[in-house]
Amino acid sequence: MKQILFYMLLFFLMTSVSVQSDTKLETPIALPETEGSKNFDLEISMANQKGIRQFKSKLFSEARESFLKAKSLAQQFRDPGLGITSFNLGLTLHKLNLHENAVEAFLSAKKYARGNSLILDSKLVRFHECGFNPNIPCGEKPPASMHIEGSD
Repeated sequence: MKQILFYMLLFFLMTSVSVQSDTKLETPIALPETEGSKNFDLEISMANQKGIRQFKSKLFSEARESFLKAKSLAQQFRDPGLGITSFNLGLTLHKLNLHENAVEAFLSAKKYARGNSLILDSKLVRFHECGFNPNIPCGEKPPASMHIEGSD
């Protein structure tokens, strides 16, 4: 029994330490060519790809503009990529320390995720959701660098 408790405690400590480092590994998602019978809009895909390149080059302000364009077009055309473009925008806003805006983007990403596990299982999405709303339990402490106004 003591050994099981020891391993459970060890597991908990290892996962809570890795949680904060895992959030740094999250990167933007590329749009697939098709989803079911629906093709993704080429202009949305190009804006998303441009944003990914800018994000990887640490040009976060430029990436934000590209992802905003992709998200706006996806909303306008009711494109199935809206969840992905919103997620990518949220990641970029997080990098720019615009956490309150990231919350909105991540909530939209979650709403339109269409079962995408990269979005639904994202630690950053969860941290922004529970960090902004004290009624939602996090289970883990968000990174210290992620301060959201009113979350104290």
